[in-house]
Amino acid sequence: MPPRTAPSPWAARRPSARGRRLACLLALLAAWWATACGSSASAPPPAGPRVTHLRVSGPIDVGALALVSRGIRSAREQGSETLLIELDTPGGSLEVLWDLQKQLLAAEDGGLKLACWIHEHAASAGALIALTAQSVYMTPSGTVGSAYPVLAGPGGLMPLPEDDGVREKELSFLRSQFASMAERRGRPPALAMAMVDPDVEVRQVRVENELRLVDLAQWDDLRESGKPYELVATISSKGKLLNLTARQAVELRFADGVAETLTQVLERLGYAATDAAPALERSTGELAVVWLERLTPFLILAGLVLGYLELKLPGFGLPGILSAACFVAVVAGKYMAGLAQVPHVVAVALGLALIVLEILAFPGTLWLGITGAVLLAGGLLFASVGPGFSFADPLLLERLLDTGLEYAIAAVLAIVVAMTISRWLPKTPMLRGAVLVPDPAVAFAGGLPETAELPALGARGLALTDLRPVGKVAIDGRSGAEFEARSLGPFLPAGAHVRVIEVGVGRLVVERASGDNA
Repeated sequence: MPPRTAPSPWAARRPSARGRRLACLLALLAAWWATACGSSASAPPPAGPRVTHLRVSGPIDVGALALVSRGIRSAREQGSETLLIELDTPGGSLEVLWDLQKQLLAAEDGGLKLACWIHEHAASAGALIALTAQSVYMTPSGTVGSAYPVLAGPGGLMPLPEDDGVREKELSFLRSQFASMAERRGRPPALAMAMVDPDVEVRQVRVENELRLVDLAQWDDLRESGKPYELVATISSKGKLLNLTARQAVELRFADGVAETLTQVLERLGYAATDAAPALERSTGELAVVWLERLTPFLILAGLVLGYLELKLPGFGLPGILSAACFVAVVAGKYMAGLAQVPHVVAVALGLALIVLEILAFPGTLWLGITGAVLLAGGLLFASVGPGFSFADPLLLERLLDTGLEYAIAAVLAIVVAMTISRWLPKTPMLRGAVLVPDPAVAFAGGLPETAELPALGARGLALTDLRPVGKVAIDGRSGAEFEARSLGPFLPAGAHVRVIEVGVGRLVVERASGDNA
């Protein structure tokens, strides 16, 4: 009798009762996760301190972003009226600066007042944080300014490139952002622009007994207008970045006052010293966020390689768990930094659940795995650009493309590593028995051999590997032939006696044979 050709391993499979139960359980877990992530937003805030105090010191990096995000969540949960940010920073990267400003403005739109206390220095990104606040106070020794843009690179912060118009493009955008925020808060836009661009010169003039701050373009307009004016002082000369002391900042209306202690700041804001909660500072969690951000490409790479290993090994074991943990760590870091929102978390969780279902309960269905992979990749990708993403925003679109390229490179490297492993893994003594590779003496079509007839229903055999739930079995009377099989019901150990209950879709479906107590 000629041998039968085994069906394709990608053919549709009728889900088992165990698979259906597992699918329902994972769906319920995903729904519970989504509900748990979103439930805090609808809960009424309890009575708490009127002021939430944040102490942001050191570089403005993703750890500072996570700290501000935690402070905003804490203020909302406690029902605080004001978020007071105590600043002492040399600045940070542009990307983190935009994310931080978006979070602060979103918090203001939600009813939270923003105040800033420059304890020592607020340079670079710190200057824009100060501008974003509705009220700004400084210690007598405090300074603010020097906001020339830099980029985050492999070796740390780097100046903008001079060629291809990149420098002027970024400077023009940053000038407009600083000037717009200054106008929004009623502060002199010329001062804000001079902090960003050394080519901006600021002069103080008296026009009709009124002191004004003007840049060179406004100065030329004033001279041509014919109005009487008097040059009082040059605040910022061309070629130098503007950096203001506390006294200068107050005199030029960049800051609202000088406050040496926290109590003085609270009094000027209209609060008592007891109205502020203890200051929130960087914790181990924020430090972990920094490392997670740095290791994100490697976590993506490791997650993909471990996922490949899980596909090569029977059942769902340690590689699958570690792969899921890598992706969860990435989205957890984004969530702590305030970038990932509930939809991103749900997309990643649902994507992982569908992939697990494809591997464990419905192998060969294909569409579950593809849908899960799309949800997982989309959730991770959009979580990296934060809330409020719009394809009309060129900066956000550029960040999305850069992140996509970064993840694509990690995927290509994962393919290279996986191909290397596929040649090496079956030859490893420890894992040779676990990997589903055919016997060299037997030709396979999918999971079933071409050189022998398909086993009949009810045929008995022996498990050659653990069935968790997929593994290899030998059928009685079929010497030298190995068959890929899936256990229906409990996982079966190697050496267990099995009985065939279904034949097709690239492998056998077996159960423990009656009377077997192995």
